[in-house]
This record gives sequence, structure tokens and C-alpha cells, in this order.
Amino acid sequence: MGLFDKFKSKGPEYAVLDQASSAAQSLNSLKNPLESFAVQVKDPLEIVPFENTAFVFVGKPPKAFGLVWIQGGQVHNLKKVVAEKGIPATTFQLISDDLRGAYERSGSVTRYSTILAGKNVVVTPSETLAREVHQIIQKLSI
Repeated sequence: MGLFDKFKSKGPEYAVLDQASSAAQSLNSLKNPLESFAVQVKDPLEIVPFENTAFVFVGKPPKAFGLVWIQGGQVHNLKKVVAEKGIPATTFQLISDDLRGAYERSGSVTRYSTILAGKNVVVTPSETLAREVHQIIQKLSI
């Protein structure tokens, strides 16, 4: 054990996601784009399955995070969408605050772990969180 090993934060440990669960089946239906994305990113990932979509919190929510979503086999990046649509920084901050609030309200939801492209990821099968994130994202299309 090294001198600083006791100071490293591995984060919470979660039960392994049951591969027969609806969340696992949802992830499996998006496996290729999810794995492609996971390989490119070094930050922690937390996936929230929703219908034919997977919302992915990148980083360490609720403090420092980004959001991407995989839909129709394509990866959509919140920052990129905001830039493409010319959304002002103040509006982007409000969207980020809404996402942070939605994530914080899901704090009591049971989370699981699974391996994706050789990487340990967190899966949060929360219909409530997924719907909130979906509604926040929909505001971008106005």
C-alpha cells in the first residue's frame, strides 16, 4: 500500500446490474454506440436508460459533469448542441442547473454497476430521472 492510497476515493460500490433486467436490455439495444463512446472517454460514466435512449452523465455529477445522450444510434453532446443552436451561456447555465437538480433529486435511487467496453460504469434505472432529463433536453428544440 502506497503512502497516498488511503486518500484515493474510489467512490461508492454498487451491486452488479442484473443482465436480465429491463435496464440491461435497454443498454444492450444501444451497445455499439455506448461502447464506442465509452472507449473515447476517460471520465466516469453514469447511464440512465430511457425508452430508446441512454442519457449519460460524464464526470462527477452533481458537481462537475457533462451530458450526452445516445438516440437513434448517434451520440449527442449537450455542449455541442448548445453551441450549434447558439444558446446563450446564461441559458446553458440554467439547463445545467436543471440537470443538476434532477440528478440530486435522484439521490435515493438504487444504482448498479456494469462493464461497458472494459470500463466499469454506473447504471441508474430511474424512470423519474430519465423523464426529467428528457424534458430538459426537449427545451433545446424550442
